[in-house]
Amino acid sequence: MLKGSIAALVTPFLPDGEIDFACYGRIIDFHAVNGTSGIVVLGTTGEAPAIKEDEREALVSFAVRHAAGRLPVIVGCSGGDTAHARERCADAERLGADAVLLLTPYYNKANTRGMVAHFRTCAESVHLPIIIYNVPGRTGCSLTLSEIEELKKCPNIVGIKEASGNMGFFARVCALADESFAVYCGCDEMNVPALAAGASGLVSVLANVFPRECARMCEHMEKGEVAEARAIQHRYSALIAALFSEPNPIPIKTAMNALCIDGVGAVGTFRLPLCEMGERNKQALLKALAECRMKSAE
Repeated sequence: MLKGSIAALVTPFLPDGEIDFACYGRIIDFHAVNGTSGIVVLGTTGEAPAIKEDEREALVSFAVRHAAGRLPVIVGCSGGDTAHARERCADAERLGADAVLLLTPYYNKANTRGMVAHFRTCAESVHLPIIIYNVPGRTGCSLTLSEIEELKKCPNIVGIKEASGNMGFFARVCALADESFAVYCGCDEMNVPALAAGASGLVSVLANVFPRECARMCEHMEKGEVAEARAIQHRYSALIAALFSEPNPIPIKTAMNALCIDGVGAVGTFRLPLCEMGERNKQALLKALAECRMKSAE
């Protein structure tokens, strides 16, 4: 079972709007040497809805080749219809991914039988481990506890990224965890509470800029060093709030461009309908980012 900090990678773009594969390689290298336990390609943070099918294949192939076994590559797969999602899962397996992050089917608003059938159909079409992904703020639907309990019976459904933002619900999901089913926190503002409730790790946006600190937070919690982990959470709490002051990944790409991380560089802009941050939110983000850099240097 994968533990620790899993980074939800941004997709960098060149000035002409094409994918910047050289920068993508540098991002993967950055995580490989800074304690990250795994990377998510084509998740929400990677602007997956704006990536064309041929680009998806190129990105996954590149990530698998470049990671070269240093980091597990988890591929975000989604689709409003099950057939499309199943095809994407099969593509991820064909291209050498280590696991799939499978989103709930959006917009259609499936009933319980449809929701379970969606995930089960996709799971049965591949041999890869599948982490189901619950993020109702994006999809307009949420898995229920009974649905999760049913889905964990599938042999290759090995966990859930729970990003409802509801700590009470998250804790109840953690009660379903066992040696074959892990729970991952998908909300950076809840990292330490989630780990305390039983999460195996994080799928983190913050890890794009502070990967070592996110890894250390997980390590402290696994050792029972709660005060140390809590101190890290508090140190970055203002930055985490700023990173979600506008829709992800607008703030995190803005932060990465401002930092221009050594060995990574700028990650470019966005694809519409995502666009630049509002000035007030941007200044608050840059202020929080500067304060975190000062604290990290102390």
